[in-house]
Amino acid sequence: MNEFARQKAAQAWCKDTTKNKIMDIELCEAFAGIIEELTSQPWLGNATTKQLLDEVSARVDLNYKTVD
Repeated sequence: MNEFARQKAAQAWCKDTTKNKIMDIELCEAFAGIIEELTSQPWLGNATTKQLLDEVSARVDLNYKTVD
């Protein structure tokens, strides 16, 4: 699990309406996992270098089509 996802999930306990609640570590980790899963999706602009190069390589083929 990456630190960014953990920090974002932990912010749920820092809001004015939730700051008095006891943090549930297992719930926070579950939220962080969901955040990490969503933010690692290439369609969100977070593609890895390899994913970008694979896409460019595929599009260099003049017969490449995104739809039939």
